Amino acid sequence: MSDQNIPSVTSASPAARRGPLAVTEALARRVMGGEWGDGTSLPTEVELAEQLGVARTSVREALSRLKAKGLLVSRQKAGTRVLPRMQWNMLDEDVLRWAWSGNDRVQMAQHLMQLRRIVEPAACELAAASAPDAAIAAIERAYRAMDAAGMDPVAYAGPDLEFHHAILSATGNPFLVAFGATIEAALRTSFELSTRQPGAPRKSLPLHRAVLDQIWARKPAEARKAMEELLGLTESNIQRGVAQAANSPTG
Repeated sequence: MSDQNIPSVTSASPAARRGPLAVTEALARRVMGGEWGDGTSLPTEVELAEQLGVARTSVREALSRLKAKGLLVSRQKAGTRVLPRMQWNMLDEDVLRWAWSGNDRVQMAQHLMQLRRIVEPAACELAAASAPDAAIAAIERAYRAMDAAGMDPVAYAGPDLEFHHAILSATGNPFLVAFGATIEAALRTSFELSTRQPGAPRKSLPLHRAVLDQIWARKPAEARKAMEELLGLTESNIQRGVAQAANSPTG
């Protein structure tokens, strides 16, 4: 596709004029929003600088950031083009955040739940088998904060995230702990989507309690099963939350 066929970038916004980071955001959202699809050749640095009303150095730095995150690639004489989504660094915090704000939130939610179904039940098994009491107590503190939040979905989402982080930490596996921190942006969004459903905290709290009880009881298989049941409810809530967000005026 030639540069002439590329949808033009809108005129410079105040955010775009603040520097390379804001330019990075502006360009990334055009990729995530589908304006520049896989394989699309971007306008030149000069053209982008003119369209955004920024210095060429800001555009060059922004493009370098997006290349490092796997969104773009540059080839001599071929210019800069968008890479297929499968090559994006989806564990990068910025890429996750941009992807959640793009047009593929339903697919993103599905992929995230697939990942959670692989990781979290196994983490519960490990925690039940070998976590020290102090680590399990941290899970319980998060649970009690969820309980104290009552039916307030905003107050509930934070402790909910901490509950799942505490389970990963309780495994004692540094890779799992780092994994939780890496995908925190996506997890936080997914928890906000799942808990906004009417009555969601009331339905999910007993399932969280069951997970905690099985970990305290040192029953790995039962802890795995309890987490699988919890994730089933979470997935249903997220699907409804994504659909509502997509249909809302600001979604």
